Amino acid sequence: MNTTVEKQKKAKTGLIVAGVVAGASSLVLLNSNARTKVKDTSKTMKDSVGKYATTIKEDPNGTRAALITRVQNATDISKEAINKIQAILDTQVKDIKQTSKNVADESKEIMSSVKDAQGDVMDVKDKAVDAKDELLSAKDDVKFNTSSGNRSKSGLTTDHTFTKNPVN
Repeated sequence: MNTTVEKQKKAKTGLIVAGVVAGASSLVLLNSNARTKVKDTSKTMKDSVGKYATTIKEDPNGTRAALITRVQNATDISKEAINKIQAILDTQVKDIKQTSKNVADESKEIMSSVKDAQGDVMDVKDKAVDAKDELLSAKDDVKFNTSSGNRSKSGLTTDHTFTKNPVN
């Protein structure tokens, strides 16, 4: 009894699939361009299958051997391509590693140079501050000498101030 139910289920499934295929086909075939394309593709496919069938019927062992040879050739070509790609990747990885190492070394050298320059700049800054202090001291000395020199030349020992206009 189970086989009858299974056959009925398969039959229903088959009918549903056939209905879907027929529906899709009818939708595609409504368009004239699609119909022409389906017709041309079907003819081309029929001719190709016919040629392959004829070739296989005439020399089944030769066709099999030719197919195996082509598959082996394609496999060998693929292996060569993979080996070349691997060699390229290995070379590129080595080059990238070397370039990265060079960049890292140069960066270390640059940082060292920056630190040296920073020390030199600090020395120059200290000397500039010393020069500034020296100039300020010289300015104060000039002021002091100028004011004390004016008093000694005039011979005055008072705090009197001279003006151009007389005071009334």
